[in-house]
Amino acid sequence: MQKDARRLNAAPSARMPGTEGIWTFVFIDMCIFLLIFLTFMSERLRYLALYTASQRQLNEWFGLANTLILLTSSWTIMKAVQSARQAVPKRASQYLALTLFLGFAFAVNKLREYASELGAGVTPATNPFFSFYFFITVAHFLHVLAGMLFMGVCWHQMRTHSRTTRFLSTLENVGLFWHYVDVLWIFIFPSLYLLGRFS
Repeated sequence: MQKDARRLNAAPSARMPGTEGIWTFVFIDMCIFLLIFLTFMSERLRYLALYTASQRQLNEWFGLANTLILLTSSWTIMKAVQSARQAVPKRASQYLALTLFLGFAFAVNKLREYASELGAGVTPATNPFFSFYFFITVAHFLHVLAGMLFMGVCWHQMRTHSRTTRFLSTLENVGLFWHYVDVLWIFIFPSLYLLGRFS
């Protein structure tokens, strides 16, 4: 255990964070989302008036709030990983709990937005834009839930496994996945919420 702790403190900066598996997953998932975005943009150009009018029905304040939440959570998960590398499990646990709370806040805000849209009669069957909108945001929402599940497991293991290299690698994987979830939203927010405002 002490050897593991010394290795963690001995400068893990000499290696890439996480494992090959998470980088492979992120690359494949990113390619899938890229194809979805390209298809969306292609269809938007074909039916520009319909897509623009539909985008203006979205409440950009929901999207902005979730953008700020995820950006903040990227900082907190980074601090959690940093604290774990420095062998300060209590601080790492606190930052991880805060990231979980922010993920929960994102989920609640997104569900409120869905409820507002469905209450106004907007569904995936309304038109092609809203089919894309619900498909893309629900897929992202599932990524958020998966990230929160992984974080919950890490938070539970923090007390007993925080000083092992295996745990640090797992936490780094979770952090990389969460940063990826954040980057996805950085593309989703302007593509779905803002393009219609400037067309």
